[in-house]
Amino acid sequence: MTTTKNLVSQAIENIDRDRLVKLVMDLTDIPSPTGYEGDMARAFHEVLKEANFDATLQPIGDERYNSIGRFQGQGGGKSLMFNGHMDTSFGPEQAHRGIGYQCKGTLIDDEWIYGMGSFNMKSALATYVVAMEAIQEAGIKLKGDVVIAAVAGEIEKAPVNDHEGPMYQGYGVGTKFAITHGAIADFCILGEPTNKMIIPRHCGSTWVKITVPGHLIHTAWSDVEKNAINKSRVVLDAIHDWIPEYCAANTIGDFQPRVNVSAVEAGWSWRGARTPDDCVIYMDVRTLPEDLPIKAYNAVREMIANCVANNPQLEGTKVETFMTVPGTSIPDDHELIKTITAAHVEQLDEQPEMGIETWMSDAAHMNRYGIPTVNYGSAGRIKSGGGGFSTQQGEAVHIGDMLDIIKVYIQVILDICEVAEES
Repeated sequence: MTTTKNLVSQAIENIDRDRLVKLVMDLTDIPSPTGYEGDMARAFHEVLKEANFDATLQPIGDERYNSIGRFQGQGGGKSLMFNGHMDTSFGPEQAHRGIGYQCKGTLIDDEWIYGMGSFNMKSALATYVVAMEAIQEAGIKLKGDVVIAAVAGEIEKAPVNDHEGPMYQGYGVGTKFAITHGAIADFCILGEPTNKMIIPRHCGSTWVKITVPGHLIHTAWSDVEKNAINKSRVVLDAIHDWIPEYCAANTIGDFQPRVNVSAVEAGWSWRGARTPDDCVIYMDVRTLPEDLPIKAYNAVREMIANCVANNPQLEGTKVETFMTVPGTSIPDDHELIKTITAAHVEQLDEQPEMGIETWMSDAAHMNRYGIPTVNYGSAGRIKSGGGGFSTQQGEAVHIGDMLDIIKVYIQVILDICEVAEES
């Protein structure tokens, strides 16, 4: 009788490198900034159908779709979802910066693929499909289902003030719709660009809006001390002093979250003869995986309250939240992590690294809906050396890294979904 190990090897022999390269490049060719994922969703819908998935386009509004595929097993096994977002971290306005920012898949040295979205995370969507095609080509039947969910609206964006509409609707709108409208499974792998690290936990995020009141008046009658921009300097200094205190008070071992002052808005550049009626400071406060956003909100409110108490001219300063997502984690000894670890060791002959990240992913939503999810993807290496992402080089993915992780994905699929007896 053929062993599962032999079946894994048979499937790996059927991995189609040329298919992988072409698919990544084709998907990268399709512009899909947040809010405009329709063309990408329709194209991936056709890919799923060609790969023998029961494919569905889920309309989430404003000509936006999730592209969901379910490969039906024969029953009796657990189901595994692969989730990945279609919207890109950058929009077409960055295309002038170089090939890594262009909506065009570009092959370099037959080793790297550059282009918008290749890194985050169209390459992952391609690896999911190619892994399942290799399993089918090897004639392997599964007991459990395999689900591929290509989702809209994952990138960290949120409506605020006059900034509204689909281009600002991110932070998990697609995944939250998908998992409440039929895209469910026992487990999920999210192939974010982790450089083949297993990321079972990451931070949450709380976006805070601090409004410092001013005095709207003509320059001729203005008072520097009442100018909202000048008054906000005291608040910015207080924030600057508070950030290291907050980070030091919230730690896991050597890991600390981060805080970012992301924007400051005040006045009208085209009307220099008026003082601003207020100055608004925007912050992104990251929280530890087990903490809720209210903890960060209360910490900022306390800091601002102390600042106002010591500076009466700041009376009336308001603190609001306009985007909140909790962090997430699953235990290191979870069945999903143990299965991925064993497959990684078997296929790549090394122990995988495990870590915690400051960035957010849709795992935060998946885990809270009871679908244990871990981030584990192939992208995350820079051509000039090292891990992470290079703002100079732009988005790129290494073909060999994708082929490696497809091997691991194949073994994980067979282990979790189980092989049907007739294989």
